[in-house]
Formats: sequence, structure tokens, C-alpha cells
Amino acid sequence: MENFDTQIIDLIGSFSDQSALDDFMTAGCKEIINSLPPQLLLKCADISTLDNSTTTLTSLDTKGLVLDVLRYDGTIDHPCRLVPVYKRGRIQDASDMEVATVTDPAYLILDNTLEVYPTPTAGNRAKVHHVVYPTVDASAVSTIANFPDEAEHLVVLYSSIKALQQLMSAKLNNSNITTALTAVNTELNETQAICDAINTQVDSAVTELAESAINVDNSIDTATAAITTALGRVNTAVALANVEFDLVNPEIDLANAKVDDDDIEVASGYLSTAQGYSSAGSNYIAEAQASLSEAQGFASEVAARSGQVSSQVAVAQGYISAAQGYANEIQTKIAIASAYSNQVQLRLSVDSTEYTWYERQQAKLQQDYDKGLAQLVS
Repeated sequence: MENFDTQIIDLIGSFSDQSALDDFMTAGCKEIINSLPPQLLLKCADISTLDNSTTTLTSLDTKGLVLDVLRYDGTIDHPCRLVPVYKRGRIQDASDMEVATVTDPAYLILDNTLEVYPTPTAGNRAKVHHVVYPTVDASAVSTIANFPDEAEHLVVLYSSIKALQQLMSAKLNNSNITTALTAVNTELNETQAICDAINTQVDSAVTELAESAINVDNSIDTATAAITTALGRVNTAVALANVEFDLVNPEIDLANAKVDDDDIEVASGYLSTAQGYSSAGSNYIAEAQASLSEAQGFASEVAARSGQVSSQVAVAQGYISAAQGYANEIQTKIAIASAYSNQVQLRLSVDSTEYTWYERQQAKLQQDYDKGLAQLVS
């Protein structure tokens, strides 16, 4: 038969923590022993001998149930009677009717120590028959000493259940997912700062365009009127762009909150919405640039009369170009954040699939363990 670690891996798949398997096997033995009926406890017993060099059995908490105690009188072993601690003095008093003798020995348990009376000697030894809890090296053995053979498969099931629980716990602390979530937050935080920069540039462009419209001389010809019309379109497009970019930040904030809550699917939705607003703003900026180009074309016809207008249009063009650059940067940041978000989604999907399998396998093994233990103790 294969060693216990191989039997466990056959049930749960890969598991590399050998030290944990040893602990699970040892704990499983103890739990099962504590549930066994008397006839099976005898298979889990061993004998500790007391004599003149070791007269008491100490550290009983590390040992199992005491089944019986015998004391040798020089000819035969006599069973020792268990007495309560408060009679400790009486069983040592030769004048007391309950005194312990070589033919009627007694034992008691005081302060986690078993004492036998009369005190054991080299020629009159005592034997303590008690349950022992085995320590198991899962990778080195396939059988357990002082343990019922018919219960060994239950120890394997117990250890497999505990190993699956450890694997499930590890899935809840996937460092790769945490790293990706941190990267998403970083990109979103940088995007918010860029949105603020876009608003600054667009606001400056609006101011310049408003002033240029006021400075248009009503007496100039049709070209100047066309400039005014084009500037109006620019002003409208820039205002609409400003509205769209103002909508980006709230969506980014919502995405950040959901990322902090580990709700990546909802966060991805907010990112997509933010990207839509950013794209719309970029389109309006592109329309503004086109109208500005048209205005500049008309302005060249009346340069002598509208030098100030041309100057302000050029300044506005600079602001809008800067805003366009920031808008492109936002698109890049959002795309990076979306990529990290997709990575998180993929890893979560894989972890979720594995976790579900672990959970179902644990339930099956738990059912087998409970059923086997019930049959064993019935």
C-alpha cells in the first residue's frame, strides 16, 4: 500500500506541505481514538512500567485514557483500584481500612500525575495500561502502530479534508490578484489627476473663445461673421467636451470603490462607462479643432481687422490641443486598468473553479468520514 501522503494526494490532487500532512494525520488519529468504543481502544493501548527509578506516570495530558493499572506482588499482577484524590492519605495509612496493600493496591491521579500505592519498587513493578496517541510521518509510513487497521482509512479521509480546507484558505489570499488590484487602483488614481488637467485646459479655452467672440468687429465682412459662427461651434463643442470629461471622475471613483471591495466585475462596468464619457469628450474636442481650423481659415482673410481674434483663437487651439493630449492619455490609462481588471477576472475565475471543486470534494470526503466513523463506533 502507498504511503499516507500519496493516498491523500490521490484524493485531493497536488499538496506540497508535508509538515501539515503530518499534523493532520496525527490530529486525525487523536480524534478517531477519542471516539472509539472500548473494544477498539484496546488496539490503541500500550504499557508504561513504573519501578524504583520511575515511581509515577507524569504528563497524563499527553497520553490517552488509562484502561487499567496492575502491580506485581512478587508472584502475580494485582489490579489496582482507582481512588479519589481526597483518599490519598487514607490509602497510605496502615491503620485505615482502605489502606493499599500488595494484594489490594490502589492508584489515583493528582496534578496530571498517576501514583500507585504501595509505591512501585524494582521487584514490585506497576504497569499502567493506557491509550497512546500516535505521531504519524505521512510521507514515510503506510500503517499506524497501536491503531486499529480498520480505522486507518478514516485518518486518510480526515487529513484529506483538512488539506482541502488549507487549499481553500490559500485561494482567499492569492497575491497575484492583490497585485493586479493594486495596479488597477494606481491607474485609476492617475486617471483622476489627468481628468483634472483636462478640465483646466478646457476651461482656459472657453475663456479665450468667449473673449474672442466679444472682440469680433460687427462691421467686418461675411468672413468675419463666418468666424463668429465657427467660434460658436467651437465654444459649443468645448462646452460639451467639458461636460463629458466632468462625468469621467465620478465613474472612476465608483470603480475605485468597487476595486477596494474586490467587486471587479462591477468595477469593470464603471471603467467602461468612464471610457465612454472620455471618448465622447475626445470627439467633441476633435469637432472643436475642426471648427477652429475653419475659423482660422476665415481669419486669414480679415487678418488686418481681426489680429486679436486670431491670437486668441491660436491660444484656444493650444489649450484644446493640450486637452486632446490628456484625453489620449486617459484612454491609455483606462485601457491599462481594464487589462489589469481582466487579469483579475481571469484569475478569480480560475480560483473560483478550483475552490468549488475543493469545496465539493471536501463535502464528499466529509460524508465518507462521518459514515465510516459512525459504523466504526456503532
